[in-house]
Amino acid sequence: MVTKRAKKKRLTRFAIISCVLLLALAATAYVAFDTGLSVTKFSIISEKFPAEFDGFKIVQLTDLHCAYFGEKQQELSEIIDSLSPDLVVFTGDMIDENILDFDCVEELCAVLSAKYPILSVWGNHDRWLAKTDFKKMVDIYEKYGVETLCGNNITLERNGAQVIISGADDPASWGSKDLNFVMENGIGVSPTENEYNILLYHRANIFPCLSTLGYDLVLAGHMHGGQIRIPFAGGLVSPTGDYFPDYTAGKYQKNGTTMIVGRGLGNAVDVPRIFNPPEVVLITLRSK
Repeated sequence: MVTKRAKKKRLTRFAIISCVLLLALAATAYVAFDTGLSVTKFSIISEKFPAEFDGFKIVQLTDLHCAYFGEKQQELSEIIDSLSPDLVVFTGDMIDENILDFDCVEELCAVLSAKYPILSVWGNHDRWLAKTDFKKMVDIYEKYGVETLCGNNITLERNGAQVIISGADDPASWGSKDLNFVMENGIGVSPTENEYNILLYHRANIFPCLSTLGYDLVLAGHMHGGQIRIPFAGGLVSPTGDYFPDYTAGKYQKNGTTMIVGRGLGNAVDVPRIFNPPEVVLITLRSK
């Protein structure tokens, strides 16, 4: 026969376990659906990287998709300021073709261009814009001195040393055919011999091709971190609907090329980002 004291002890134990489980569930949900900005830092060390540029810092922003972070993007700007970058790069899809909030992009350009040089490349959402809307993006970038690399490069110089940054346009293909398209048609720009070469390119899934071109470092986006990140497994789905795709976030190496993939800032679909908070990427380049 169960005594009243034993029943009370069981109920107390059940209540404690239930509370612990509820707290754990609430904490997991809080982390899973966290929309606060995160910073991911990478250090790239290379014998090719010139000593004159040692410690050079690049902040990468990608896939904004018209997202706001504070009034006039102040929250995002403050995080970037805290990182003290030498250069800011946009790796595509700062606009969203279905939202077309150009003020969002302009406010970010306005607050950042006053402090940092900015380089950019186009993403698929940029290239899917109607001609008049695409011109709005071009005009915003030109107004604030954002230099768009589209099949060309620029040279950074410091005390006689050089670093070459190239940028390529988004390919005129979509889905499973885009890798083959780029392999057949190229990207319209090549690295400079005997220099440290960085490539800005939107689509990280093209890395099997990009890694054969001779670039030292590729900065890319597009994959949105796989939208839903499975702990210890990676991203769940690509923008084209492929499950468990490669190259969703982080650092990859192939054929002597390193690629950094940003998870992005915004959201282009109705499915929420889960275990996948908006991300600012900081890359610090070191001379070995």
